[in-house]
Amino acid sequence: MVLSSSAVAGAWGTGSFENDDALDWISECTGSQGTAALAAALEGALSADVVDAPEGATVVAAAEVVAAARGKRSATLPRALSAWLERQPRAQIASLAPLAHKALARVGQPRSSELAQLWSGQEAAKWKAQMAELAARLR
Repeated sequence: MVLSSSAVAGAWGTGSFENDDALDWISECTGSQGTAALAAALEGALSADVVDAPEGATVVAAAEVVAAARGKRSATLPRALSAWLERQPRAQIASLAPLAHKALARVGQPRSSELAQLWSGQEAAKWKAQMAELAARLR
């Protein structure tokens, strides 16, 4: 994996939950009720001029939860998020799919996302493919 030096310490893979920022966000999400934490993460990416890498990782994690609420769960969705989702209004969370899709598209664009800028070299194609697969699950 080739990442900038600032990203290496917090990311160990291209997966949605293979970085410290996404894992930290899990406790924020599971400590909330309903769509609040998800909507905040997604809306933040759409309002920022440039999405910083930690916020980008959070958008990816939030998009995974929305996809799971739509019945298109990733095999890598952490158990804590799966258990939390079972206690939530799934239809309300699933309704965030258009917002999640827009936010994820922004995170995938190097001109608007530090996270996209950080992925380079051989791993860039793998990361982009995983983001495209997630985007497809949001449709």
